[in-house]
Amino acid sequence: MFCENCGKNISDTATVCVHCGQSTGVSPAPAPPSAAPKQAPVPPLFFFRPVLEALDRGNVIRTAVVFALWAFGVLTVLGGLYFLIEILKYSFQLPTQGTIGGLLFAIIFAAAIAALFQIFFYRAESVRNLDQSPFTVIPIFSILFRTFGETNATFGVAAGVGGCLFIWLSGMSPVRFLPGIGEMLPAASGGTFLDGVSFLLMAVLLSFVFLVGFYFLAEAVVVVVDIARNVRLLVQQGGVSGQKGAKNLAG
Repeated sequence: MFCENCGKNISDTATVCVHCGQSTGVSPAPAPPSAAPKQAPVPPLFFFRPVLEALDRGNVIRTAVVFALWAFGVLTVLGGLYFLIEILKYSFQLPTQGTIGGLLFAIIFAAAIAALFQIFFYRAESVRNLDQSPFTVIPIFSILFRTFGETNATFGVAAGVGGCLFIWLSGMSPVRFLPGIGEMLPAASGGTFLDGVSFLLMAVLLSFVFLVGFYFLAEAVVVVVDIARNVRLLVQQGGVSGQKGAKNLAG
């Protein structure tokens, strides 16, 4: 090919004349695609490396906690059904008013079981939807604290309402209903109207204390995470500023 400006012979692929510098109008050839860097093969002795990398990302721990919460939800239903049968068996041995009170307690207890099951599965979904973070366990503990507070508060309110109705109708304490876990309920010495109200208020108060206390722990854990993130960010920014300052002094 000849240059249109100076008329000298140049290469057919030249974009600029090497003699006069005039553009030839030829488009430059596309650069060949760069080969992707090859990853070094993992030695056979490092077979556990994928598990460690998954632990670093938090996938293993989050998945284990999700399955554990699912298992607790299922066990809650199974255990709740057992205690529900015990409540019904005991109720049918009482006089008519006691049986009615026991049936009302059983209905409220069944609703509490369904609520506890939903809490466990909802919180399992919260753990599974956690974003990638350098802090793996701390956000999970925050969710577990909330779960513990919500389950205890739900059970306490249900026991308080059902127990109050049972005291009014039967004149007896509902602690006999739940062998093994009835000790966690407030004591009811008699069967009067005020005893039922006192039992309800005490159960609701304890439930509220549990809920607020464990929500406080959950939020305190989140605050610790935020502080740690901000400190790390400040350290990184301080390191970058220090490097820039050193470069300016060297310049």
